[in-house]
Amino acid sequence: MKINKFKHSAMEARTRLMKIIDNLQPLMNTAEIRKRLHLDADSREWQDVEIMAEQAAALIQPKCAYKACYIQQKGNDAVMVEGVRLESRVLRKNLESAERIFPFVVTIGAQLEEAARARDDYLEQYYLDTIANVALQDAIQSVLARLQDQYRIDKLSYMNVGSLEDWPLAQQRPLFSLLGDVEGAIGVRLAPSMLMHPGKTESGIFFPTEVTFFNCQLCPRTECPSRKTDFDREMARDYGLTDE
Repeated sequence: MKINKFKHSAMEARTRLMKIIDNLQPLMNTAEIRKRLHLDADSREWQDVEIMAEQAAALIQPKCAYKACYIQQKGNDAVMVEGVRLESRVLRKNLESAERIFPFVVTIGAQLEEAARARDDYLEQYYLDTIANVALQDAIQSVLARLQDQYRIDKLSYMNVGSLEDWPLAQQRPLFSLLGDVEGAIGVRLAPSMLMHPGKTESGIFFPTEVTFFNCQLCPRTECPSRKTDFDREMARDYGLTDE
């Protein structure tokens, strides 16, 4: 009983320090949407998608829960933050020169995702899913820019939990415990499978850096539609992810 009370009080303390951003303006990056869908700007299909994107904007509710934290200890392949151990060789290397980090969860809510599932046309479902994915990335970039301005940081990069084998979905639990009551704050629930609900949600760590880091640089999945840059084999070797 005492252990449960201690865990509950620790969660309450962390929740009090968690910060919420719920006034983000939904953005529709139509250029990125069209790029991902491989549609010609003059095509009838793209005209239909543009209308869908305009309608989808009303269903997007971007929110972010984050916290400014200081790193207590750095090990070989992990960091300790406020008594929580985050295990990842890549994360540890990225935080070599960092003292303060920003664990986060960003979501665009469930409405657009539900609207896509309600469609009978599978192609329309695909279009709306792509629109939602782009909107989520735009929300993350908006949060990143706001944190840079608020904390006067020249450049921030981020890593997502589950984006690399080196930082698997099992690490969602310590990340969520570090933040506090994320579900109560922005409505994002962590399932036993470590997946988040609503589905259009990302979690991870923002960290100060001199050179922009992308998860994609260390991911060999070349067919990923969300890829931001090419796989860097030399960088993967440097991070100890491959012996090739």
